[in-house]
Amino acid sequence: MGAVFIPSEFGLVFVPLANVQVKAGDKLRITCRYTHRGKAESVPLYAAIGNSGWAGFDEVLNASKTINVPEDAVWQTRDDYVDITITTAISAGLYDLYAKIGGTIPKVISPTLYDVVEVLVTGNSEFGEISINSYAKV
Repeated sequence: MGAVFIPSEFGLVFVPLANVQVKAGDKLRITCRYTHRGKAESVPLYAAIGNSGWAGFDEVLNASKTINVPEDAVWQTRDDYVDITITTAISAGLYDLYAKIGGTIPKVISPTLYDVVEVLVTGNSEFGEISINSYAKV
């Protein structure tokens, strides 16, 4: 009696939430929901912030981590996350977001979420106006 070969298959469910504001020094946690069936394996979970355009997705910041997926005889839904550190390499503005499972040739890619990450610039402290509210003998 031979062993039954079960290929590993993935599907990705990306649950978008409200837009988020970040600044240099923050970490953006991207939580992904994916489906899997088949053999156990270790694969990279990867996410990127950038701009989607006619030439594809122009990544500005990204991060990945290895996830260990157990064997699943039937489709199972799982959640995992990857954290992207926000650095000064990204300018102020609105950015797109996507995630994938797998390396150079991904097993599955999420839909791109447009304009969901707003990067804020924090510069030097500034003061606007000053007025005298009261004065009294003390």
